Amino acid sequence: MSNFDKKQAQELGIAFAREVAELTGETPSRLYQWGTGLGLQVPKARQTFYSHMERNDWARGSIASATESCRMGSYPMSCQLRLRVVSLKAQFRQDKRQGKTRQLVILLGYEVCSGLLHFRLYRGTDFSGDPKDMPLCNRIPAATVAAFVDECGRMVGLPIQQVLFTQKIMDFTPGAGKVAYLSLSAGRMLLRGRKELAGDNELPCSWDSKRPYRTCDGDHPFIAWCTGTNATELTSYLSDLVKRHNKVVALQCLERAREVLDAMLTRSDTAAKARHGTSRFTVPTPQFHQRIMKHDYVLNDFELREVRFYKREYEDFFAFPGDRGRLAVEGMLGDTAT
Repeated sequence: MSNFDKKQAQELGIAFAREVAELTGETPSRLYQWGTGLGLQVPKARQTFYSHMERNDWARGSIASATESCRMGSYPMSCQLRLRVVSLKAQFRQDKRQGKTRQLVILLGYEVCSGLLHFRLYRGTDFSGDPKDMPLCNRIPAATVAAFVDECGRMVGLPIQQVLFTQKIMDFTPGAGKVAYLSLSAGRMLLRGRKELAGDNELPCSWDSKRPYRTCDGDHPFIAWCTGTNATELTSYLSDLVKRHNKVVALQCLERAREVLDAMLTRSDTAAKARHGTSRFTVPTPQFHQRIMKHDYVLNDFELREVRFYKREYEDFFAFPGDRGRLAVEGMLGDTAT
């Protein structure tokens, strides 16, 4: 942001805070606390920050975070993951010189109980015509979303109780009387009956809004920011910001919660052996262990040091995020030519 003056930096900070508010469902007070704790350019006076947030009648559209069931220090089984997409018609530094425009898609994730943040940045191909005629990606493939949720789950290292979409991200409509599940293994959405049990590595989903995400263009602080940087620098800056946030807010909470989960698994195993006594038959796997084994991302979690220093890189896409990256190589996205 070295090319920004103080006013522009403040406008960018407020725009960023609004998107974080929509993603997290947190209060302006919590956002102000985060911003000052990270040394960001937020107004010194808390009330001034509130006034800037509410300017032009802005109000958070997503539902507030529900933290009543978050007992990470005693029963870390109620994690909720919130997802959001930020999409822009952007010009990076070189694009502006060449008169080209491209779509930029940022997929954001936030775990409510721990406060963990994660993101993936996708850069579309350059477009030389009138920006108004530029084709846009208005949906994210379920396989791309599933891979991102799996990444978030491995960072948290605890069972995810629910995935909340703050926008309509995918081309999927929940069925009446059905429960929607995101299969992390199959990379697709599933519908099950309300009394039907979820399969392995399937997470129940809910929607805060049925409106699809929109692509910002014109006079917007994010777009102005892009003109003075490139995808590598942008990803690096956002990654550094997320790393600092997770170090201050999330990692200690996750460390304690993982220790509690390990202790719960040990108690469950000890109790099962005690019940089995000296029987010559094999000790059956405890139900609590079976419950955890249904979540592959918990069994393959990242070490907290890996979470802290996780390397984030932008990924190019042609028609939709994921069609040029790892998922396309693995064949999870099917035909990527259209």
